[in-house]
Amino acid sequence: MRYSVLLLLFFFAAAAQAQPLSHGVKPGGFDGMQTPTDRAAALNSPLEVHYPDSAMQAQRQGVTVVAAWIDAKGFVPYAEVQKGSGHPDLDTEALRAVLDGDFKPAWRDGKPCASRVSVPVEFRLQRSRDEYDAVKSDEQLQQESDELRRARQMLEEEQRQLEEEIRRMKEESEKKKTRK
Repeated sequence: MRYSVLLLLFFFAAAAQAQPLSHGVKPGGFDGMQTPTDRAAALNSPLEVHYPDSAMQAQRQGVTVVAAWIDAKGFVPYAEVQKGSGHPDLDTEALRAVLDGDFKPAWRDGKPCASRVSVPVEFRLQRSRDEYDAVKSDEQLQQESDELRRARQMLEEEQRQLEEEIRRMKEESEKKKTRK
């Protein structure tokens, strides 16, 4: 009896994992090949992703990839978790963030059209310094600051020279007018 209950629980857990976490009614053509677009759908602004408290307390991190259908008006009538992070609370938040996202629709033949996009949503508690794109030493930052200061000084000097040239040209113009 106990063995059959465990087997039944395992079966239900496996069946639940087989169904992707989704929202909405899957449109026709979502799973098939998409007709190429002239311009892909894109986010108008970054997603508003809220780190779930449960995940934060448990120190859970990961990346969830959400496949979303963006209609011709930029709305998301359907989305599903394409690749989970391994943590249901992160996947649920990623799905919610994409569903609430502000998208520009794709364009085909000069007009907006519906299309499918994949949106990765990263959950990371803390980044190490090496994980940023532009890691720079204090020396490099100081060097860049010095270069920017020198460039600013050069521009200010050029501006002074131009203003002086304009002043001289105005004086010459006034002298020509008074001679006539």
